[in-house]
Amino acid sequence: MKKILLILLSLNFGLLSYGQNNSITASGQEAELQYNKGVKSYLQQDFVTAIASLDKAIELKPNFAKAYFNRGVIKNELNDYESAIADLSVAAQLDKNMPKIYFARGFSRINIKDFDGAVKDFTQALMNGYKNPNAYYYRGVAYLKLKKYDKAINDFNKAVAVNSNYAYAYHDRGSAKRLKGNLEGAAEDYRKAAQVDSQLYFAYNNLGAVLNELKKYDDAIKAYTKALSINPEYYQSYNGRGLAKYAEGLQNYNSDKKTDAEKNFEDAVSDFEKAVNFNNTYAEAYNNLGVAKIKLKDYIGADKAFTEAIKINEKFSEAYANRGTARENLRKFTAACNDWNKAVELGLKNSEKFINACN
Repeated sequence: MKKILLILLSLNFGLLSYGQNNSITASGQEAELQYNKGVKSYLQQDFVTAIASLDKAIELKPNFAKAYFNRGVIKNELNDYESAIADLSVAAQLDKNMPKIYFARGFSRINIKDFDGAVKDFTQALMNGYKNPNAYYYRGVAYLKLKKYDKAINDFNKAVAVNSNYAYAYHDRGSAKRLKGNLEGAAEDYRKAAQVDSQLYFAYNNLGAVLNELKKYDDAIKAYTKALSINPEYYQSYNGRGLAKYAEGLQNYNSDKKTDAEKNFEDAVSDFEKAVNFNNTYAEAYNNLGVAKIKLKDYIGADKAFTEAIKINEKFSEAYANRGTARENLRKFTAACNDWNKAVELGLKNSEKFINACN
């Protein structure tokens, strides 16, 4: 399964300060004092105290738009998105000309997967004069999630037009291009993202995945290796690099370079093993490990790997089919037939050719 990593940035929305007014009432002055306490606590990363102070400010002054906004921002920081939306919605009713409200609420809605609502909010923020390129970026993310790839690409273009060093926008534009089938364009964008921010290991990982699809296996291996040099525990890159090494092994085998092919398969096994060592619930890597072991004629090891994959995902049709092949080579014919039948039952049609021999 192809997986494309999308990244949501952790943003500092910026609390709104509140200037003093010489004509405020006593209750208004107390509300202002509580508000300022809340802002101070927020800046000190004491979110609980900040919310308590803003609660008091709102209790004293129910139409205090900035207090609702800031409380919503803090709730975003606490991942309390539904409650954040409630506060930001009140703020929007009280002050319709504050574009930050719509941006913050759009961010909340992305995180609860209300992508249509997020698009509307980011659009409203931009219409109200919000200048930060993050509005284009996040609206692009929402469009990407809605599979509106051209609109996503258009927004990512706008984000990088404002900020030419916006690594995440290049990265996610690459993902949109990849989903449209423009693999060369995706590779170019992933490279650009990594060029802007050399620590974006997931950009190198996704570059490796695209290069695998383009059958540029040597380049893919280099990309995955770069990702792992930045994050040695990034198990997806071990799996991806293993796939590239396995594909090289097939090429060498078909070119009658048997010794080179065996080395490729051994290297692939090593990478798949590292992937499952870092994530022992990675069913796809266990399956890939089993396939590589079959090429090395390690049928017992392959059987064990496929069994682990099936333990993790009992509907993993390919793992059943592959385990059938391993068990056939172990002369466990009944068990092999049972696995092939299960694969067909789960919808893997190409296993039907195997079960004909079981009848």
